Amino acid sequence: MAKKNSSIDSETIEKILSELKEMEVMCTNDRLTLKIQKLIKTVNNAANWSEEISVEDIIHKKMKESAKKNPDLNLKLYMLYRDLSDGRISEEKAKELYETYIQMYPDDIMIY
Repeated sequence: MAKKNSSIDSETIEKILSELKEMEVMCTNDRLTLKIQKLIKTVNNAANWSEEISVEDIIHKKMKESAKKNPDLNLKLYMLYRDLSDGRISEEKAKELYETYIQMYPDDIMIY
């Protein structure tokens, strides 16, 4: 059997994993549950998929969300994102700074 060189998009992988996890929760048969868990691991490994979201992705997402609501926070997160993506700071330092910026510049600033 010939192997095809095709890739599956991340949305399809998410759907497959979601269905497998739902089946795992609903399943009462222990042997079947183990098989489903193996399938979930296999899909994750085959797609080089990680359930954890990287620090860089978290910062980027929050940066995009704050663009219109909080320009000061957006600027700080942009600088942090660039420093992390360029390798100027570690992920641990980025996490610390992210938490600090979120506390310093809350999203729900009320203007009177």
